[in-house]
This record gives sequence, C-alpha cells and structure tokens, in this order.
Amino acid sequence: MQIFNSRPSTWQELQDMVGQLFTEIGYTVEVSTVIDLVRGQKEIDVYVRDHTSEYDTTFLIECKFWNKPVNQETIHSFRSVINDAGANFGFIVSKNGFQKGSYEAAEKTNVKLVSLEELEERFYKKWQVGMAQKYMPLADRLFPYWEMIGGKHPQNGELDWDTHLLMNRAYNPFIRLGPGDQENFRERNYPEILPILDDSFQIIGNISLNNDRDYFDFIADNGDKSLRHYQLMYREI
Repeated sequence: MQIFNSRPSTWQELQDMVGQLFTEIGYTVEVSTVIDLVRGQKEIDVYVRDHTSEYDTTFLIECKFWNKPVNQETIHSFRSVINDAGANFGFIVSKNGFQKGSYEAAEKTNVKLVSLEELEERFYKKWQVGMAQKYMPLADRLFPYWEMIGGKHPQNGELDWDTHLLMNRAYNPFIRLGPGDQENFRERNYPEILPILDDSFQIIGNISLNNDRDYFDFIADNGDKSLRHYQLMYREI
C-alpha cells in the first residue's frame, strides 16, 4: 500500500516524503535537524516524536538515496546515534536496499531497515486514521446540510432535492468521512468518479479518485468550495 502517488527523484524528496508521512499521521516531526548526543551533535534526516503513545516514543530516520545498497558500517554507526540520543528506535530508508551484512548488523537491534514502500505499508493504517482526524472538521461543518432530521433548512423557499442529490454526489467524500474513521478507517472502493460543479450547480466535468491519497487530497482541495456550494444551495449567501 503506497501513501504517495509519486516516487522520490532526489534525496531531498525522499527525506521530505518521510517527514510528510509522519506529520500526516499526527506526530511531531523535524526534518534535517541537529540533535544533541552524549558526545557532541549530529544532524538527523527526520526526527519524530509520537506524543500519542504511552511513553512519548521518539525515533530517528536516516534516508539513503544511494545508487548502491547500504553497508553494515552505516548500520553500526546509526545504532550508536540512536542510543546516544536516547531514542527508542530508528529507521534507515534506502532507495537501493541493503547489503546482506546490514541485515545481520541490524538483527536484534532497534534499527529497522526498510524501503520507502515498506515504510508506507508499515504505517498505512496509522496514516489513514491520522488523515481522517485532520480533515474531520471539514466534514463536520457540512453535516447540517445533509442531515435530514434536525439539520439546516433553506432560507426563503423550498429545497431543490435534485440539486441536493447532485451536491451529495459531488461531495460524497465529505459525507463518507465519519467519526469511526478516526479510530479505524474504513476501506473505500476505488475508482470513484465525482461530478465537478460550477456555482450554478451545472456539471462541468468529473474527477476520478483512485486511492486514499486522492480521497484526502479531494477533501483538502474542496473544503471551502463545498461549503460555499451548500451555502448557495440553501440561499445563505
């Protein structure tokens, strides 16, 4: 399961993607930061703190956009950095894998050796939940417009139900983002084709959501537009 729709083409992009992944989960993240060790200082590619865990977990990440597999000396060095920093564990994210000796060096240690794809898969469920928590406020503010009992009523006249159904189709990702997704994100069926509406509620095109990244990007990109359209339909503006 991939969180990103593209792959990094530089070491900076790899580093930024890893930082973005953990930021979207809801962790505290610093990219390219200098930390204090027992003996001096060290620049870390990605520094992460999980304040949601019982023990306020800290982990360090090194991103290796190398054209060769990472060697065991790199593992030994990074393990020392993790211990000197007082971190709980660390990841080395490699573009081109690891030498056999690297896996032996990391065995039974707090160093995890992964590709970006493996890191995405490992944290995919946490990312889904983190993104649902992030965007739930955008869905909550639209809830009164589609709640039939106790919801909003249009000003100055009746509601056009055909337009209402069309709006609900166009902004279905907001409707489907429910409170339960903040604890266990439900699986969606893709692709999902949505109509694109103008301010007169005319269909001017469509958009295809092909994965969870597209789903959350749609919510982020259409938060203000969706609210404005419901306000227009209910004649509030």
